[in-house]
Amino acid sequence: MKFEWHTPLRKMPLASLWLALALVGSGTAALAEMEPPWFLPFDEMTEQELRGMQIYYHDAGGVGSGIGCVDCHGDIGQGSIDVGAPATSGAIRATFDTMMDGGAELMSFMSLKPKERDDVFSFISQVLPRVKRPTYGPEETAGKKIYEELAGGVGCQACHGMDAAGIIGPDIRGKDPVAILGAMKAVPDMGIIELTEVEVDQVAAYLRALHEAESH
Repeated sequence: MKFEWHTPLRKMPLASLWLALALVGSGTAALAEMEPPWFLPFDEMTEQELRGMQIYYHDAGGVGSGIGCVDCHGDIGQGSIDVGAPATSGAIRATFDTMMDGGAELMSFMSLKPKERDDVFSFISQVLPRVKRPTYGPEETAGKKIYEELAGGVGCQACHGMDAAGIIGPDIRGKDPVAILGAMKAVPDMGIIELTEVEVDQVAAYLRALHEAESH
């Protein structure tokens, strides 16, 4: 089963993508949260788990709603103290059903069919417990921020994807500073990006980390 969003960013024309990003303005990060974390074990997931992932990140409020469990419970089910949402990673079925049946008032907007409940529970109980966030040093962390949000006001991810594997632009995992600077000068669409040498080095460090993570 090939997983993709109902309105996948990967298939949006460049002009439409820039318009979407412009409309959300400083909320670009929120748009990116509609996409599941790149480090989920997609290739190891069953069709049921993939369907549950779709609901968790995008369709909890209905197909194509853009409202997911992720908005309160976090990108890997870690929960949120700020909104009082418990962790969902490794949830127990009885607790899950209690919350779905009215135990959590904030979840009243969700109206999932029994099969959809099964799909979501499969994802949060089987997949999320296996997920660990990659850890980065200061240089990689700074590069990640630039890559995801700051470069050109929208981040490199707008064209290269959250995992740098390519959408409109090519796969750039592992690219070094020389390659990055060369692309910034040669590619017209990258004319809006202005980075210092230090920032280029930081982005390159992050891209190297992504490449190393993909290789293991």
